[in-house]
Amino acid sequence: MRSTLTKAAVLVAGLATFVTLGGTAQADPGAGVTPATTDLVGVGSDTTQGLLNTLGNLYNTKTPAPANKVYSWDATGSATITPKSGAPTITRPNGSGAGVAALIADGTTHNLDFARSSSGPKTDGSQANYAFIEFARDTVTYATATTSSVPTTLTTLALNKLYGSAAGSVDCNRNAYLPQAGSGTRSFFLASIGLTTPGTCAKDTFAGAPVQEHSAAPLVGDPNAVAPFSVGRAIGLAGIKVNTIDDSVRPTGKAPAVTARVSPTTGQTVTSGGVVAYDRPLFNVIRKADKTVAKFSGFFGSLGYICTNANAKAAIDAAGFRRAPGCGTDRN
Repeated sequence: MRSTLTKAAVLVAGLATFVTLGGTAQADPGAGVTPATTDLVGVGSDTTQGLLNTLGNLYNTKTPAPANKVYSWDATGSATITPKSGAPTITRPNGSGAGVAALIADGTTHNLDFARSSSGPKTDGSQANYAFIEFARDTVTYATATTSSVPTTLTTLALNKLYGSAAGSVDCNRNAYLPQAGSGTRSFFLASIGLTTPGTCAKDTFAGAPVQEHSAAPLVGDPNAVAPFSVGRAIGLAGIKVNTIDDSVRPTGKAPAVTARVSPTTGQTVTSGGVVAYDRPLFNVIRKADKTVAKFSGFFGSLGYICTNANAKAAIDAAGFRRAPGCGTDRN
């Protein structure tokens, strides 16, 4: 046991040093870096943008160096991006939906190679040719200001009534915020509380601009505000806290959600205390035709870097997520 704990401590300490020294927290490909045409380049989800930056940097600097490196463009930043050498300039995809749509729009050109997504595949056939490769698990709950009049536990039914209500109605008794359209966290949260379309009580703008997924701005200082939040992404954000969802009380006919009890400071599962939140998979989306291509399987596959490397696991844990038991599995 001592040997195992020592090895784990060394891995985490090494990862922390790597982050502190620079590359892993870098948004987008680093300054002066233009990904090559053969490199793997991704866009999409706000939820996993930091983690994919870290995983890419760890992979790119391993020994021996990979022939094809991995780069990830954040959900926000400049209005446009040029994904890799020789690629056309495109509007920066902000969110899971926008990332997957951009990957599909790229056809087989491979100016984009993967999309980060916190949403699963659609069932209408429009994404049938794309593999949703699960690699991690995340939890989503409602966040509030640190000092808040909102109860620290709300039922799924209460959240359904709030987010499904009309502005000015008796059920619209909180400042209920949602992330921008195209956000995977938005669509997952709404589905988890039994809604497809929110009511007019739900606001997806703040201070005249769309609410960016995982922005604390709408919550800080407002004791009556609520917003869906990844527990992992909330770690370390000042002025907000994550809360518990009681899924035992649900809208009539809604099936129970998958939930997990996790620590609000680490995102890892605990047996007592912590918060209970909706549990979800996190994906990297690639073309199904690319699943057996070595540079893709070597990074995303069940025997690839993300799913087998100890430093990759430490990075996933450090980001407040958990490496999926079925890491590398195509869920589409």
